[in-house]
Amino acid sequence: MSPLDTAFVARISQTIAEIGKRAILPRFQALAAHEIDLKGPDDYVTAADLEAEALLTPVLAAALPGSKVVGEEAVAKDRAVLDALAGDDPVWIIDPVDGTYNFAKGQPPFCTIVALALRGRPVAGWIHSPLDGDTLTARAGLGAEFNGKTVRVSPDAPMTGAIYAKNARIKAREDGRYTLIEERCGGAAYLNLARGRYGFACFSRTLPWDHAAGALASAEMGCAVGFAPERAAYDARRHVGPFLIAASEARYTEMLKLLA
Repeated sequence: MSPLDTAFVARISQTIAEIGKRAILPRFQALAAHEIDLKGPDDYVTAADLEAEALLTPVLAAALPGSKVVGEEAVAKDRAVLDALAGDDPVWIIDPVDGTYNFAKGQPPFCTIVALALRGRPVAGWIHSPLDGDTLTARAGLGAEFNGKTVRVSPDAPMTGAIYAKNARIKAREDGRYTLIEERCGGAAYLNLARGRYGFACFSRTLPWDHAAGALASAEMGCAVGFAPERAAYDARRHVGPFLIAASEARYTEMLKLLA
């Protein structure tokens, strides 16, 4: 079965949702003190992150024989895990709990992100919100679906979005036309693009587990997408932005001014 087959995508979606119900939701607002730790300043990891990644890793590897797995928590223990992205084998990229800061504080948003990449380019992606069950999926060249229905971004999407780039954030606020939402969860920004609530997003860091699935989904939804200012295509091996997503070409060009 091809990883771009509808049935394959649906099977992975179901797996992600089931693991969310088993490993993540039961711990939401119920984490014990010993189940929360810090990997670095303000960089949380919880028992939910660790268990969800541990459950997802073997299932995804078995779903596509010969594939490798790059999980956020595995990389935290051994940076050499990232080297798989430079190889020729398909690579699963996992963020078991995106928005761990929020999760650890007992507040939304948070989500699970999974992508399948080949030589740095995502070919399939999943973003799942365990709390409400919303799921965004994408397949390279085959479009994006939100909760099973084809989704396209409107060029008239609201001037609301997320900017995780300091100077751009300052300029957007000075401009006055932009409404900025700071969620501490990149996956939520991509979900809100699919929901029609956002019209843009900008990120200064592009760690693969945060953005591989969302970058693909945004492009497949019809967004203007690329590393600024050269408009380079997304590559999971590039971890420094700014990476810009906008609901239209005109808005992308307009938002470049915020990065100048």
